Amino acid sequence: MIKQQAVKIDGEKVADSRFMVTPGSVAVYQVGKRKFARVTLSK
Repeated sequence: MIKQQAVKIDGEKVADSRFMVTPGSVAVYQVGKRKFARVTLSK
């Protein structure tokens, strides 16, 4: 889905398939048009 540019984190497209998420962050992930999830990562 990243290769198809269908993944967004907080509204910004993810272009790098090796993108690392920082611990302790809260973000809204979107895959496609209708799949949303708010994810909270703990440290």
